[in-house]
Amino acid sequence: MLGWLLRLLLLFLVVRALMLIVGGLFRGLMGAARVPGEPSERTGGQGGVARSNGTLVQDPVCGTYVLQDRALTMKTSEGTAFFCSERCRSAYDAQAARPH
Repeated sequence: MLGWLLRLLLLFLVVRALMLIVGGLFRGLMGAARVPGEPSERTGGQGGVARSNGTLVQDPVCGTYVLQDRALTMKTSEGTAFFCSERCRSAYDAQAARPH
């Protein structure tokens, strides 16, 4: 009986380790590709790894919520605007450039 419990525990640990590895690979593949040490817009120009504080901001173009630390930014006359993608940032910039 004890042998089966130990085997079951070992199987659980192996499956859990594989899930963590696959999850990490998936997150790494879905993240933005960046050269280590190179300044990045998403890290505030500091280079290195950005730490998330969990604050969500809303993209003014599409309405998507994104973590502030991962959002693309643009300085505006009202302050700072946050965007989920380069496409939304470009659309906002184009809209602001048009005469009213």
